[in-house]
Amino acid sequence: MSNHLKPSLNQDQLVTQNYSRDDIQAGVLHLGVGAFHRAHQAVYFDRLLTNENQQNWGIIGVNIRPQDSQAFARFVEQDGEYVLKTIAADGITKYEHIRSLVKQIDGAQAPDDVDTALASESIQLVTSTVTEGGYYLDENRGLMLDHPAIKADIAGDRNTLYAFLYAGLKKRSETSNAKITLLCCDNLRHNGELLEAGLIQFIAAKQDTNLVNWVKLNASFPCSMVDRITPKPSQQHADDVQTRFGVDDKMTVMSEDFIQWVVEDKFAGKKPSLDLVGVQLVKDVVPFEEAKIRILNASHTCLSYKAALKGFTYFDEAACDAELKQYYIDFTQTESIPSIGHSDIDLRDYRSVVLNRFSNKNVGDTVERICSEGYTKITVFLIPIILSCYSKSITPIFTISAIANWFHFLQEVKKGRFNYQDQNIDKLINYNFNKEDIKSFTTDVSLWGAIIKNNPEFSTTLSNEIEKLGTLK
Repeated sequence: MSNHLKPSLNQDQLVTQNYSRDDIQAGVLHLGVGAFHRAHQAVYFDRLLTNENQQNWGIIGVNIRPQDSQAFARFVEQDGEYVLKTIAADGITKYEHIRSLVKQIDGAQAPDDVDTALASESIQLVTSTVTEGGYYLDENRGLMLDHPAIKADIAGDRNTLYAFLYAGLKKRSETSNAKITLLCCDNLRHNGELLEAGLIQFIAAKQDTNLVNWVKLNASFPCSMVDRITPKPSQQHADDVQTRFGVDDKMTVMSEDFIQWVVEDKFAGKKPSLDLVGVQLVKDVVPFEEAKIRILNASHTCLSYKAALKGFTYFDEAACDAELKQYYIDFTQTESIPSIGHSDIDLRDYRSVVLNRFSNKNVGDTVERICSEGYTKITVFLIPIILSCYSKSITPIFTISAIANWFHFLQEVKKGRFNYQDQNIDKLINYNFNKEDIKSFTTDVSLWGAIIKNNPEFSTTLSNEIEKLGTLK
Protein backbone atom coordinates (compact mmCIF):
# COMPACT_ATOMS: atom_id res chain seq x y z
CA MET A 1 0.00 0.00 0.00
CA SER A 2 1.20 3.51 -0.82
CA ASN A 3 2.53 5.42 2.18
CA HIS A 4 -0.04 8.08 1.39
CA LEU A 5 -2.90 5.58 1.66
CA LYS A 6 -2.40 3.76 4.93
CA PRO A 7 -5.60 4.54 6.82
CA SER A 8 -5.10 5.19 10.50
CA LEU A 9 -8.78 5.92 11.23
CA ASN A 10 -12.10 4.20 10.47
CA GLN A 11 -10.47 1.46 8.40
CA ASP A 12 -13.68 -0.55 8.37
CA GLN A 13 -15.41 2.24 6.40
CA LEU A 14 -12.87 2.11 3.54
CA VAL A 15 -13.63 -0.77 1.16
CA THR A 16 -10.49 -2.45 -0.17
CA GLN A 17 -10.80 -5.36 -2.60
CA ASN A 18 -9.31 -8.65 -1.43
CA TYR A 19 -6.21 -9.11 -3.55
CA SER A 20 -2.48 -8.59 -3.11
CA ARG A 21 -1.11 -5.97 -5.45
CA ASP A 22 2.15 -7.92 -5.63
CA ASP A 23 0.26 -10.71 -7.44
CA ILE A 24 -1.14 -8.43 -10.14
CA GLN A 25 0.21 -8.25 -13.68
CA ALA A 26 -0.76 -5.45 -16.06
CA GLY A 27 -2.95 -6.54 -18.96
CA VAL A 28 -4.54 -3.18 -19.75
CA LEU A 29 -2.94 0.05 -20.93
CA HIS A 30 -5.14 3.11 -20.47
CA LEU A 31 -4.58 6.42 -22.28
CA GLY A 32 -5.97 9.48 -20.47
CA VAL A 33 -6.07 8.89 -16.70
CA GLY A 34 -8.62 11.55 -15.81
CA ALA A 35 -11.26 11.58 -13.09
CA PHE A 36 -13.77 9.66 -15.21
CA HIS A 37 -11.44 6.73 -15.85
CA ARG A 38 -10.58 6.57 -12.16
CA ALA A 39 -14.28 6.56 -11.21
CA HIS A 40 -15.30 4.07 -13.91
CA GLN A 41 -13.06 1.61 -15.77
CA ALA A 42 -10.43 1.47 -13.01
CA VAL A 43 -13.20 0.56 -10.53
CA TYR A 44 -14.44 -2.34 -12.63
CA PHE A 45 -10.93 -3.72 -12.99
CA ASP A 46 -10.28 -3.25 -9.27
CA ARG A 47 -13.26 -5.49 -8.60
CA LEU A 48 -12.27 -7.96 -11.32
CA LEU A 49 -8.83 -8.53 -9.76
CA THR A 50 -10.42 -10.28 -6.76
CA ASN A 51 -11.76 -13.06 -8.99
CA GLU A 52 -10.03 -16.36 -9.64
CA ASN A 53 -7.65 -16.36 -12.64
CA GLN A 54 -8.16 -12.62 -13.28
CA GLN A 55 -4.94 -11.29 -11.71
CA ASN A 56 -3.44 -10.42 -15.10
CA TRP A 57 -5.79 -7.46 -15.68
CA GLY A 58 -4.05 -4.68 -13.80
CA ILE A 59 -3.83 -1.31 -15.55
CA ILE A 60 -0.91 0.76 -16.75
CA GLY A 61 -2.15 4.34 -16.59
CA VAL A 62 -0.69 6.68 -19.21
CA ASN A 63 -0.82 10.47 -19.33
CA ILE A 64 -0.47 11.87 -22.85
CA ARG A 65 -0.95 15.63 -22.24
CA PRO A 66 1.95 17.87 -21.11
CA GLN A 67 -0.50 20.18 -19.30
CA ASP A 68 -1.49 17.26 -17.06
CA SER A 69 2.04 16.19 -16.13
CA GLN A 70 2.12 18.10 -12.85
CA ALA A 71 -1.06 16.48 -11.54
CA PHE A 72 0.03 13.11 -12.88
CA ALA A 73 3.30 13.39 -10.95
CA ARG A 74 1.32 13.29 -7.71
CA PHE A 75 -0.51 10.21 -8.99
CA VAL A 76 2.86 8.56 -9.64
CA GLU A 77 3.96 9.55 -6.13
CA GLN A 78 0.90 7.74 -4.76
CA ASP A 79 1.78 4.68 -6.89
CA GLY A 80 -1.54 4.97 -8.69
CA GLU A 81 -3.64 4.42 -5.55
CA TYR A 82 -6.50 6.68 -4.51
CA VAL A 83 -9.86 6.80 -2.78
CA LEU A 84 -13.14 6.88 -4.70
CA LYS A 85 -16.02 8.52 -2.86
CA THR A 86 -19.54 7.83 -4.16
CA ILE A 87 -22.68 9.62 -3.00
CA ALA A 88 -26.21 8.42 -3.73
CA ALA A 89 -29.23 10.70 -4.14
CA ASP A 90 -30.34 9.78 -0.60
CA GLY A 91 -26.97 10.88 0.77
CA ILE A 92 -25.51 7.42 1.43
CA THR A 93 -21.75 7.78 1.00
CA LYS A 94 -19.24 5.00 0.35
CA TYR A 95 -15.45 5.01 0.08
CA GLU A 96 -13.34 2.58 -1.98
CA HIS A 97 -9.57 2.21 -2.01
CA ILE A 98 -8.77 1.69 -5.74
CA ARG A 99 -5.49 -0.09 -6.55
CA SER A 100 -5.94 -1.41 -10.09
CA LEU A 101 -3.60 1.16 -11.71
CA VAL A 102 -0.49 -0.83 -10.90
CA LYS A 103 1.92 1.21 -13.04
CA GLN A 104 1.98 4.82 -14.22
CA ILE A 105 3.76 6.30 -17.23
CA ASP A 106 3.83 9.98 -18.12
CA GLY A 107 3.86 9.67 -21.89
CA ALA A 108 4.32 13.41 -22.26
CA GLN A 109 7.71 13.00 -20.53
CA ALA A 110 8.69 9.46 -21.56
CA PRO A 111 6.87 8.43 -24.76
CA ASP A 112 9.29 5.57 -25.45
CA ASP A 113 8.18 3.91 -22.20
CA VAL A 114 4.60 3.92 -23.49
CA ASP A 115 5.73 2.23 -26.71
CA THR A 116 7.54 -0.48 -24.78
CA ALA A 117 4.52 -1.13 -22.59
CA LEU A 118 2.10 -1.23 -25.52
CA ALA A 119 4.35 -3.62 -27.41
CA SER A 120 4.40 -6.14 -24.55
CA GLU A 121 2.45 -9.34 -25.20
CA SER A 122 1.07 -9.17 -21.65
CA ILE A 123 -0.93 -6.08 -22.63
CA GLN A 124 -4.08 -7.41 -24.27
CA LEU A 125 -6.34 -4.37 -24.02
CA VAL A 126 -5.81 -0.65 -24.69
CA THR A 127 -8.57 1.62 -23.37
CA SER A 128 -8.88 5.37 -23.86
CA THR A 129 -10.71 8.38 -22.43
CA VAL A 130 -9.36 11.47 -24.17
CA THR A 131 -12.69 13.41 -24.48
CA GLU A 132 -14.95 13.56 -27.53
CA GLY A 133 -12.77 16.16 -29.24
CA GLY A 134 -9.63 14.05 -28.98
CA TYR A 135 -10.38 12.03 -32.10
CA TYR A 136 -10.19 14.86 -34.66
CA LEU A 137 -12.82 13.44 -37.02
CA ASP A 138 -15.25 15.35 -39.21
CA GLU A 139 -18.91 14.41 -39.74
CA ASN A 140 -17.90 11.93 -42.44
CA ARG A 141 -15.39 10.16 -40.18
CA GLY A 142 -12.56 11.84 -42.01
CA LEU A 143 -9.41 12.54 -40.01
CA MET A 144 -8.76 16.29 -39.83
CA LEU A 145 -5.40 16.12 -41.58
CA ASP A 146 -5.09 19.91 -41.59
CA HIS A 147 -5.51 20.23 -37.83
CA PRO A 148 -2.23 21.53 -36.32
CA ALA A 149 -2.01 18.71 -33.76
CA ILE A 150 -2.57 16.01 -36.40
CA LYS A 151 -0.17 17.62 -38.89
CA ALA A 152 2.51 17.82 -36.20
CA ASP A 153 1.98 14.18 -35.21
CA ILE A 154 2.18 12.95 -38.79
CA ALA A 155 5.52 14.78 -38.94
CA GLY A 156 6.68 12.91 -35.81
CA ASP A 157 5.36 14.77 -32.75
CA ARG A 158 3.32 13.30 -29.88
CA ASN A 159 0.19 15.39 -29.33
CA THR A 160 -2.71 13.03 -29.91
CA LEU A 161 -3.97 9.56 -29.12
CA TYR A 162 -3.09 8.46 -32.66
CA ALA A 163 0.60 9.27 -32.33
CA PHE A 164 0.90 7.11 -29.22
CA LEU A 165 -1.07 4.25 -30.74
CA TYR A 166 0.93 4.44 -33.95
CA ALA A 167 4.31 4.21 -32.24
CA GLY A 168 3.26 1.51 -29.78
CA LEU A 169 1.50 -0.67 -32.34
CA LYS A 170 4.40 -0.34 -34.76
CA LYS A 171 6.76 -1.62 -32.09
CA ARG A 172 4.30 -4.37 -31.16
CA SER A 173 4.04 -5.52 -34.78
CA GLU A 174 7.84 -5.72 -34.94
CA THR A 175 8.36 -7.49 -31.59
CA SER A 176 5.68 -9.49 -29.78
CA ASN A 177 3.34 -9.45 -32.80
CA ALA A 178 0.48 -10.21 -30.40
CA LYS A 179 -3.13 -9.41 -31.17
CA ILE A 180 -4.62 -6.41 -29.35
CA THR A 181 -8.05 -4.97 -28.53
CA LEU A 182 -8.44 -1.19 -28.69
CA LEU A 183 -11.46 -0.13 -26.63
CA CYS A 184 -12.63 3.48 -26.85
CA CYS A 185 -14.48 4.64 -23.71
CA ASP A 186 -15.44 8.17 -24.78
CA ASN A 187 -18.97 9.44 -25.39
CA LEU A 188 -19.07 8.97 -29.15
CA ARG A 189 -21.60 7.01 -31.16
CA HIS A 190 -20.01 3.91 -32.69
CA ASN A 191 -16.86 4.90 -30.82
CA GLY A 192 -14.94 1.75 -31.73
CA GLU A 193 -15.61 2.31 -35.42
CA LEU A 194 -14.53 5.96 -35.11
CA LEU A 195 -11.29 5.05 -33.34
CA GLU A 196 -10.52 2.48 -36.03
CA ALA A 197 -11.31 4.93 -38.84
CA GLY A 198 -9.16 7.68 -37.34
CA LEU A 199 -6.23 5.41 -36.55
CA ILE A 200 -6.16 3.73 -39.97
CA GLN A 201 -6.23 7.15 -41.67
CA PHE A 202 -3.44 8.39 -39.40
CA ILE A 203 -1.25 5.38 -40.14
CA ALA A 204 -1.98 5.76 -43.86
CA ALA A 205 -0.95 9.42 -43.63
CA LYS A 206 2.31 8.20 -42.13
CA GLN A 207 2.62 6.11 -45.32
CA ASP A 208 3.03 2.90 -43.32
CA THR A 209 1.12 0.36 -45.41
CA ASN A 210 2.60 -2.59 -43.53
CA LEU A 211 1.22 -1.33 -40.21
CA VAL A 212 -2.18 -0.61 -41.74
CA ASN A 213 -2.35 -4.24 -42.88
CA TRP A 214 -1.09 -5.52 -39.50
CA VAL A 215 -3.73 -3.56 -37.58
CA LYS A 216 -6.51 -4.83 -39.82
CA LEU A 217 -5.42 -8.43 -39.18
CA ASN A 218 -4.45 -8.24 -35.50
CA ALA A 219 -6.53 -5.56 -33.79
CA SER A 220 -10.20 -5.21 -32.92
CA PHE A 221 -12.13 -2.07 -32.04
CA PRO A 222 -15.22 -2.88 -29.94
CA CYS A 223 -17.81 -0.19 -29.38
CA SER A 224 -18.74 0.64 -25.81
CA MET A 225 -21.05 2.79 -23.73
CA VAL A 226 -19.86 4.22 -20.42
CA ASP A 227 -21.89 6.06 -17.82
CA ARG A 228 -21.17 7.59 -14.44
CA ILE A 229 -21.54 11.28 -13.60
CA THR A 230 -18.13 12.35 -12.31
CA PRO A 231 -17.53 16.00 -11.38
CA LYS A 232 -14.17 17.69 -11.58
CA PRO A 233 -12.10 16.63 -8.52
CA SER A 234 -12.54 18.91 -5.52
CA GLN A 235 -10.30 19.63 -2.55
CA GLN A 236 -13.42 19.26 -0.41
CA HIS A 237 -13.44 15.50 -0.94
CA ALA A 238 -9.69 15.12 -0.46
CA ASP A 239 -10.09 16.95 2.85
CA ASP A 240 -12.95 14.62 3.81
CA VAL A 241 -10.79 11.56 3.13
CA GLN A 242 -7.93 13.11 5.11
CA THR A 243 -10.18 13.78 8.11
CA ARG A 244 -12.07 10.49 7.96
CA PHE A 245 -9.20 8.07 7.32
CA GLY A 246 -6.07 10.00 8.17
CA VAL A 247 -4.62 9.55 4.67
CA ASP A 248 -3.04 12.14 2.42
CA ASP A 249 -4.78 11.49 -0.90
CA LYS A 250 -4.52 14.38 -3.34
CA MET A 251 -6.08 12.19 -6.06
CA THR A 252 -9.43 11.55 -4.35
CA VAL A 253 -12.19 11.34 -6.93
CA MET A 254 -15.93 11.58 -6.31
CA SER A 255 -18.90 10.39 -8.36
CA GLU A 256 -22.52 9.36 -8.15
CA ASP A 257 -23.28 5.78 -7.09
CA PHE A 258 -24.76 4.82 -10.50
CA ILE A 259 -22.32 3.06 -12.84
CA GLN A 260 -22.77 1.28 -16.18
CA TRP A 261 -20.47 -0.13 -18.86
CA VAL A 262 -21.72 -1.88 -21.99
CA VAL A 263 -19.10 -3.42 -24.30
CA GLU A 264 -19.39 -5.04 -27.70
CA ASP A 265 -18.14 -8.61 -27.35
CA LYS A 266 -15.40 -8.32 -29.98
CA PHE A 267 -11.94 -8.96 -28.55
CA ALA A 268 -8.97 -9.75 -30.78
CA GLY A 269 -6.96 -11.57 -28.12
CA LYS A 270 -7.59 -12.50 -24.50
CA LYS A 271 -10.79 -11.16 -22.97
CA PRO A 272 -11.16 -9.98 -19.37
CA SER A 273 -14.15 -11.57 -17.63
CA LEU A 274 -15.69 -8.19 -16.92
CA ASP A 275 -19.14 -9.73 -16.90
CA LEU A 276 -18.22 -11.08 -13.44
CA VAL A 277 -18.32 -7.52 -12.09
CA GLY A 278 -21.40 -6.18 -13.85
CA VAL A 279 -20.14 -5.12 -17.28
CA GLN A 280 -22.64 -5.98 -20.01
CA LEU A 281 -20.94 -7.79 -22.90
CA VAL A 282 -23.36 -7.56 -25.82
CA LYS A 283 -23.57 -8.17 -29.55
CA ASP A 284 -24.84 -4.65 -30.29
CA VAL A 285 -24.09 -1.56 -28.20
CA VAL A 286 -26.17 0.82 -30.36
CA PRO A 287 -29.45 0.73 -28.36
CA PHE A 288 -27.57 1.52 -25.16
CA GLU A 289 -25.40 4.28 -26.60
CA GLU A 290 -28.28 5.94 -28.41
CA ALA A 291 -30.37 6.05 -25.24
CA LYS A 292 -27.49 7.43 -23.21
CA ILE A 293 -26.21 9.96 -25.74
CA ARG A 294 -29.60 11.27 -26.92
CA ILE A 295 -31.23 11.41 -23.48
CA LEU A 296 -28.49 11.90 -20.87
CA ASN A 297 -25.64 13.55 -22.79
CA ALA A 298 -27.85 15.65 -25.05
CA SER A 299 -30.03 16.96 -22.22
CA HIS A 300 -26.92 17.56 -20.10
CA THR A 301 -25.63 19.78 -22.89
CA CYS A 302 -28.96 21.49 -23.63
CA LEU A 303 -29.66 22.31 -20.00
CA SER A 304 -26.12 23.48 -19.20
CA TYR A 305 -26.20 26.72 -21.24
CA LYS A 306 -29.69 27.60 -20.07
CA ALA A 307 -28.56 26.91 -16.49
CA ALA A 308 -25.46 29.06 -16.89
CA LEU A 309 -27.43 32.01 -18.24
CA LYS A 310 -29.90 31.67 -15.35
CA GLY A 311 -26.99 31.91 -12.92
CA PHE A 312 -26.89 28.39 -11.53
CA THR A 313 -23.56 27.09 -10.21
CA TYR A 314 -24.45 23.42 -9.69
CA PHE A 315 -26.27 21.21 -12.15
CA ASP A 316 -28.60 19.67 -9.56
CA GLU A 317 -29.97 23.19 -8.92
CA ALA A 318 -30.79 23.49 -12.60
CA ALA A 319 -32.41 20.03 -12.71
CA CYS A 320 -34.73 21.04 -9.84
CA ASP A 321 -35.63 24.44 -11.33
CA ALA A 322 -39.28 24.33 -12.47
CA GLU A 323 -38.64 25.96 -15.84
CA LEU A 324 -35.61 23.84 -16.70
CA LYS A 325 -37.22 20.65 -15.42
CA GLN A 326 -40.15 21.30 -17.75
CA TYR A 327 -37.70 21.96 -20.57
CA TYR A 328 -36.07 18.57 -19.90
CA ILE A 329 -39.46 16.84 -20.02
CA ASP A 330 -40.45 18.61 -23.25
CA PHE A 331 -37.08 18.07 -24.94
CA THR A 332 -36.91 14.36 -24.14
CA GLN A 333 -40.59 13.68 -24.83
CA THR A 334 -40.94 15.51 -28.14
CA GLU A 335 -37.45 15.33 -29.65
CA SER A 336 -34.74 13.14 -28.13
CA ILE A 337 -36.85 10.02 -27.52
CA PRO A 338 -38.73 10.27 -30.87
CA SER A 339 -35.37 10.75 -32.62
CA ILE A 340 -34.29 7.31 -31.37
CA GLY A 341 -37.35 5.50 -32.66
CA HIS A 342 -37.83 1.86 -31.70
CA SER A 343 -35.63 0.64 -28.85
CA ASP A 344 -35.47 -2.50 -26.73
CA ILE A 345 -34.79 -0.18 -23.77
CA ASP A 346 -37.67 1.44 -21.87
CA LEU A 347 -36.75 4.98 -22.85
CA ARG A 348 -39.34 6.72 -20.68
CA ASP A 349 -38.19 4.82 -17.63
CA TYR A 350 -34.58 5.67 -18.52
CA ARG A 351 -35.57 9.35 -18.84
CA SER A 352 -36.90 9.29 -15.26
CA VAL A 353 -33.73 7.61 -13.98
CA VAL A 354 -31.61 10.28 -15.66
CA LEU A 355 -33.61 13.15 -14.16
CA ASN A 356 -33.25 11.59 -10.72
CA ARG A 357 -29.49 11.36 -11.24
CA PHE A 358 -29.31 14.97 -12.46
CA SER A 359 -31.13 16.05 -9.28
CA ASN A 360 -28.60 14.43 -6.92
CA LYS A 361 -27.58 17.46 -4.85
CA ASN A 362 -24.82 15.45 -3.17
CA VAL A 363 -22.74 15.15 -6.35
CA GLY A 364 -22.10 18.89 -6.72
CA ASP A 365 -21.37 18.73 -10.45
CA THR A 366 -20.79 22.24 -11.76
CA VAL A 367 -22.57 23.85 -14.67
CA GLU A 368 -19.20 25.22 -15.77
CA ARG A 369 -17.76 21.73 -16.25
CA ILE A 370 -20.72 20.54 -18.29
CA CYS A 371 -20.68 23.66 -20.48
CA SER A 372 -17.10 22.97 -21.61
CA GLU A 373 -16.26 21.82 -25.16
CA GLY A 374 -19.63 22.91 -26.52
CA TYR A 375 -18.50 22.80 -30.15
CA THR A 376 -17.81 19.07 -29.99
CA LYS A 377 -20.71 18.21 -27.69
CA ILE A 378 -23.25 19.96 -29.91
CA THR A 379 -21.81 18.25 -32.97
CA VAL A 380 -21.82 14.80 -31.35
CA PHE A 381 -24.93 14.95 -29.17
CA LEU A 382 -27.38 17.38 -30.78
CA ILE A 383 -26.92 17.37 -34.55
CA PRO A 384 -28.06 13.72 -34.92
CA ILE A 385 -31.22 14.55 -32.97
CA ILE A 386 -31.92 17.52 -35.24
CA LEU A 387 -31.40 15.47 -38.40
CA SER A 388 -33.54 12.61 -37.12
CA CYS A 389 -36.35 14.94 -36.05
CA TYR A 390 -36.47 16.67 -39.42
CA SER A 391 -36.56 13.26 -41.13
CA LYS A 392 -39.67 12.46 -39.05
CA SER A 393 -41.29 15.86 -39.86
CA ILE A 394 -40.62 17.12 -36.31
CA THR A 395 -39.30 20.68 -35.93
CA PRO A 396 -36.65 20.28 -33.17
CA ILE A 397 -37.44 23.59 -31.52
CA PHE A 398 -36.22 22.60 -28.04
CA THR A 399 -32.86 21.45 -29.39
CA ILE A 400 -32.53 24.61 -31.48
CA SER A 401 -33.44 26.70 -28.44
CA ALA A 402 -30.53 25.14 -26.53
CA ILE A 403 -28.15 26.06 -29.36
CA ALA A 404 -29.45 29.65 -29.25
CA ASN A 405 -28.63 29.69 -25.54
CA TRP A 406 -25.12 28.42 -26.36
CA PHE A 407 -24.69 31.38 -28.74
CA HIS A 408 -25.69 33.83 -26.00
CA PHE A 409 -23.52 31.98 -23.50
CA LEU A 410 -20.54 32.58 -25.82
CA GLN A 411 -21.32 36.30 -25.83
CA GLU A 412 -21.09 36.25 -22.03
CA VAL A 413 -17.83 34.30 -22.21
CA LYS A 414 -16.33 37.17 -24.20
CA LYS A 415 -17.41 39.56 -21.45
CA GLY A 416 -15.55 37.44 -18.89
CA ARG A 417 -18.68 36.19 -17.11
CA PHE A 418 -17.82 32.50 -17.54
CA ASN A 419 -14.64 30.44 -17.53
CA TYR A 420 -15.19 28.35 -20.65
CA GLN A 421 -12.88 25.68 -22.07
CA ASP A 422 -13.24 24.73 -25.73
CA GLN A 423 -10.46 23.58 -28.02
CA ASN A 424 -12.46 25.06 -30.92
CA ILE A 425 -12.92 28.47 -29.31
CA ASP A 426 -11.15 30.20 -32.22
CA LYS A 427 -14.02 29.12 -34.50
CA LEU A 428 -16.61 30.64 -32.17
CA ILE A 429 -15.21 33.72 -30.50
CA ASN A 430 -15.67 36.13 -33.40
CA TYR A 431 -19.45 35.73 -33.63
CA ASN A 432 -21.20 38.76 -32.14
CA PHE A 433 -24.85 39.47 -31.40
CA ASN A 434 -25.78 41.28 -34.59
CA LYS A 435 -27.71 40.38 -37.75
CA GLU A 436 -24.66 39.71 -39.88
CA ASP A 437 -22.88 37.48 -37.36
CA ILE A 438 -26.04 35.58 -36.44
CA LYS A 439 -26.55 34.80 -40.12
CA SER A 440 -22.94 33.64 -40.41
CA PHE A 441 -23.26 31.47 -37.30
CA THR A 442 -26.52 29.83 -38.38
CA THR A 443 -25.15 29.05 -41.84
CA ASP A 444 -21.69 27.91 -40.68
CA VAL A 445 -21.04 24.82 -42.80
CA SER A 446 -18.39 23.52 -40.40
CA LEU A 447 -21.07 23.32 -37.70
CA TRP A 448 -24.34 22.70 -39.53
CA GLY A 449 -23.32 21.39 -42.95
CA ALA A 450 -25.48 18.25 -43.06
CA ILE A 451 -28.49 20.07 -41.61
CA ILE A 452 -28.28 23.11 -43.89
CA LYS A 453 -28.00 20.89 -46.95
CA ASN A 454 -31.15 18.92 -46.14
CA ASN A 455 -33.13 21.37 -44.01
CA PRO A 456 -32.42 25.01 -44.90
CA GLU A 457 -35.26 26.14 -42.59
CA PHE A 458 -32.98 25.29 -39.66
CA SER A 459 -30.92 28.46 -40.11
CA THR A 460 -34.02 30.69 -40.04
CA THR A 461 -35.43 28.96 -36.96
CA LEU A 462 -32.10 29.20 -35.13
CA SER A 463 -31.71 32.87 -36.05
CA ASN A 464 -35.18 33.61 -34.69
CA GLU A 465 -34.43 31.77 -31.43
CA ILE A 466 -31.16 33.69 -31.00
CA GLU A 467 -32.86 37.02 -31.60
CA LYS A 468 -35.63 36.20 -29.09
CA LEU A 469 -33.08 36.03 -26.31
CA GLY A 470 -31.85 39.61 -26.57
CA THR A 471 -32.01 43.00 -28.25
CA LEU A 472 -29.94 43.26 -31.41
CA LYS A 473 -27.31 45.99 -31.54
